[in-house]
Amino acid sequence: MGTVVFGAVSHPSSSPSAEGDGDLRETLIDLFVSVARARPLGKALSFEGETYSYAALDVWSRAVAERLWAAGVRRGDRVALRMAPGAEVVAAMLGILRIGAAYVPLDVRNPPARNEFILSDSRVTAFVGDPGEGPPSGLSGLPLIGTDDVAKLLLAEASGGAAVDDHAPGPDDIAYVIYTSGTTGRPKGVPVRHGSVVALLESTSGLFSFRPDDRWLLFHSVAFDFSVWEIWGALSCGAELVVLPHWTARSPDGYLRVVREAGITVLNQTPTAFGAFADAALRRGEDLPRLRYVVFGGEKLTPAAVRPWAERFGTERPRLVNMYGITETTVHATFREWDRAELAGEESVIGPPLPGFVARVVTEDGRDAEPGEVGELWLSGPQVTEGYLERPDLNADRFPLGPAPDGGARLRYYRSGDLVSRRPDGDLVYRGRADLQVKLRGHRIELSDIEGAVRAHPGVVDAVVWVHEFGPGDSRLVCALVPSDGADGPGTRALREHVGGLLPSYMRPGRYLSLPELPRTVNGKIDRAAVARIFEEGR
Repeated sequence: MGTVVFGAVSHPSSSPSAEGDGDLRETLIDLFVSVARARPLGKALSFEGETYSYAALDVWSRAVAERLWAAGVRRGDRVALRMAPGAEVVAAMLGILRIGAAYVPLDVRNPPARNEFILSDSRVTAFVGDPGEGPPSGLSGLPLIGTDDVAKLLLAEASGGAAVDDHAPGPDDIAYVIYTSGTTGRPKGVPVRHGSVVALLESTSGLFSFRPDDRWLLFHSVAFDFSVWEIWGALSCGAELVVLPHWTARSPDGYLRVVREAGITVLNQTPTAFGAFADAALRRGEDLPRLRYVVFGGEKLTPAAVRPWAERFGTERPRLVNMYGITETTVHATFREWDRAELAGEESVIGPPLPGFVARVVTEDGRDAEPGEVGELWLSGPQVTEGYLERPDLNADRFPLGPAPDGGARLRYYRSGDLVSRRPDGDLVYRGRADLQVKLRGHRIELSDIEGAVRAHPGVVDAVVWVHEFGPGDSRLVCALVPSDGADGPGTRALREHVGGLLPSYMRPGRYLSLPELPRTVNGKIDRAAVARIFEEGR
């Protein structure tokens, strides 16, 4: 049946197609059951001192599936999933997938209005977990299986009924629907098929040396698709998934302690989260001998953000891997391991596309960019999703047909909205978001370039820059930052001198605001709208 351990036995081959399916014929449940049979006593999951074997998680998730089936959930249905981090959320997720349904995650930090929208837009048929203090009105009439109910099913004996196995998913079935977490506009549901996630695991199998004795940290919310990589990176190769408690994830010192004490070997981080983690590790002088990989994703990674870590730990253990990706292309789309040569430069190199992808760099006038020329990244392949849920007009714009490199049948691409350039060796360099480019006093400015310059100051952990209108005709760059010493930071004069040595005058912020932390969206990215509100309220 395919892969049990990455790099040992490969999945069936896949190739890009206009439909985006590829030739993959396995599902996530196929992978999990295969591992559970091969390593029944292996450690699959742990949370706060409790450990569950693959056999135990297999029986537990089957019991959840049978409970869902008894409640009327069927193959192709969508099930809302709202739980705080814990073993129960993984068992519930597997149970939903086992009967061919898709989970629709609701972050426990979501405001009620967002949950109301997601429940309505996704048309879920059941709810698993904790409805919260003010249950959404969209729950009316839906079967509800609470977190405590899922926990009790750990002690239940699955009947082994044929209903669950007879209605197991196929590779074209939807595994999950994750809603994009933009702070403005209408959230968009992204349905992702089993086959697309299997394609991700297949395409990365030869790039990493993941092993059954690895311990992965589930750091991210299940409402952020980085969690898909964390969960299935572990479970597909027989490794152990360590679930980080919700309150610990908010404390860099707290999750540093978990990484050290639990012997985490694979850590996945947004650059924002890693900045705080690295600062804590360097400040405390910690050694992390078990850590083998740090995988970056979700945001632009700059060499300046990694240099202090590399000076202390090097780049070989742990290995530092920059992976660009988007929910619409199933978590990760490129791979580039950073070494000292990359850290000596200033560019954010994201590497070549993963095997199976076709990548175009398209200029504003619609032609393919020359090497070194900046354009929008278009991606095609088996990891590309089918489009947004019930958004045909948007799908027509964001998922266009385009030419194949070999001149064959036209391919369906996803227009990422991200700007890149291609090096002569084929590596892609991330240049920023098209929607983070601003024009100020006649100059076209990439805000992330300014943020990178501010972060390069040794007294700064993180920074965000935007344009604030102080009055009619008076628009200026403003920067909010998190100081590394937890106090007021390096001061405006020192920051201006530092940034002045790196950037031209038109790219230098006019105001600086020190904050204890930058507010984030549920997927760990900086909430730019919330930062701007804090600045406005403090004026």
